[in-house]
Amino acid sequence: MLKQLLLVFAALSCINLYGQDVPASTEMPESPYPWEFGIKVGTAALGGDMIEDDLVFFNQAHFGAGLYLSRRLGAAASLRAGLIYGSLHSDDAKSEDPTMVSRGYSSEATVIEPSLSLVLEPFYGTRFSDDFLFRGGLSPYISAGVGYGIWGDVTTNFNGDTGSDVQADITAEADDSGGVVFPLGVGLRYHLSPKSSIGIDYNVRLTGSDLIDGVSASGNPDNDDTYALFGLTYSVGFGARDADKDGVKDLVDECPTEAGPVATNGCPDRDGDGVADKDDRCPDEAGVANLAGCPDGDSDGVADRDDDCPTEPGTAATNGCPDGDGDGVADKDDQCPDEAGLASLNGCPDGDGDGIADKDDECPSEAGPASTNGCPDRDGDGIADKDDECPDEAGVPERNGCPMPNERPENLEERIARYGRILEGQDFQHIRIDSVNGTIEIDRIYFPTDVSSLNRPDRIIIQEIDRFMALPGAEDFNIRYEGHADRRASDEYNMNLSQRRAESAKEYTLRQEGAREANLSTIGFGENQPVGETLRENRVVIPVATEPTRMMPNN
Repeated sequence: MLKQLLLVFAALSCINLYGQDVPASTEMPESPYPWEFGIKVGTAALGGDMIEDDLVFFNQAHFGAGLYLSRRLGAAASLRAGLIYGSLHSDDAKSEDPTMVSRGYSSEATVIEPSLSLVLEPFYGTRFSDDFLFRGGLSPYISAGVGYGIWGDVTTNFNGDTGSDVQADITAEADDSGGVVFPLGVGLRYHLSPKSSIGIDYNVRLTGSDLIDGVSASGNPDNDDTYALFGLTYSVGFGARDADKDGVKDLVDECPTEAGPVATNGCPDRDGDGVADKDDRCPDEAGVANLAGCPDGDSDGVADRDDDCPTEPGTAATNGCPDGDGDGVADKDDQCPDEAGLASLNGCPDGDGDGIADKDDECPSEAGPASTNGCPDRDGDGIADKDDECPDEAGVPERNGCPMPNERPENLEERIARYGRILEGQDFQHIRIDSVNGTIEIDRIYFPTDVSSLNRPDRIIIQEIDRFMALPGAEDFNIRYEGHADRRASDEYNMNLSQRRAESAKEYTLRQEGAREANLSTIGFGENQPVGETLRENRVVIPVATEPTRMMPNN
């Protein structure tokens, strides 16, 4: 069988020479052949009660062939009518299942099937691409449809089995001569020319019959039989069309859907100047071919529609307008029409070559940038050297060309972020970040009436202060203990009491391990600066954490 297929393939390759009568370079928007005739030669295989494989492919394959006639429905679809013949064989002896081999059934049948299928070939249009040139190449497709299979008499050998299931199959098979089938297929073909192609095609049929091989009840009555054809295909197009009926076949018609004369290859020419409308920039005015069909009233070689001066001869470089000084800038646009200049400067000269016209250049004999009106700027800061107090250092206008300082004070967001890194991972209960003011906030230390010694809760606060001052990044912090007193004694007594309270907090801090005396200070305010409305709120020491202003790079 393989040798036969190779011979067929060689024959189809020879036949394809006929399909080359259309040059591959012929321009067309899609295949010029709406009809297509094809043949298929290959193998037929049956999937039934004596076949073990789920995929019907080369199962005990025998000869199969087909003819088809297709009508294209567009760039990706066609309707195909087909007629196939297949020789279907099944034999338990070729099975790998010992049970089936010992059963010993075999059958032979033929099938003839007319069908109608829809073929989807998504890449068909790429063979006839947007630039209207045919490109040979591979094109896959799928198909699905409906047909009627005629499998006629089936010769079944039950190997001497005369059981009731066999008798039932013999009786049922006599009434089963065919039925509706549903072809499903895939294929791949190579387009040799706009007219012909070769390929391979696999098509399986879903049926509603389990008696194509004559075995059902005596085999597996739950599964219907299937059959498939696999083979080589050859197809050729025919019926070259003239869709617009203008006497120019679509094969050579550059406008196959619009009627036009032979002189313009089938394309319309409304103004009759011999230039097709699709190429005519002035389709309603007779013109000349070398100007794409447009007229030229002043005969300067520039079409009137592109000529800025259609009644005065000029040059193409100036869109048909005169140019008295010959600098390539039309006189009507030339700000210096009597001096040859540069187009980029509207026809004006530039003596120092800095790109600024002499008439606008504050330093016409010294090259400089536009940002300084043509004057030099050695440090490139946008301030002309003549106005720059620091001409060799890039600066800013607000400092008359001198640079800004290298550092600036740390801003609120940067300070809060830094404080967050210092406190990260700490379990402080009495120390936190004040995100409004950007400071470290510490809880106040309250004292009973006329007392300056610390109790246990107060010591916990100070212990946290000590731990805080030992943290990396907190080395520059200073803690000032600000003492206060209520008004229930004399000013002098309350001043001393508030100072003792502040000193008490400082002394306890120094007894810890993290703080340094240089970073601690005290002050007593007595009763002169109340911090609350109640007596208790004024019997307090307030730890105030400060640090010197940090400077940041002035980026």
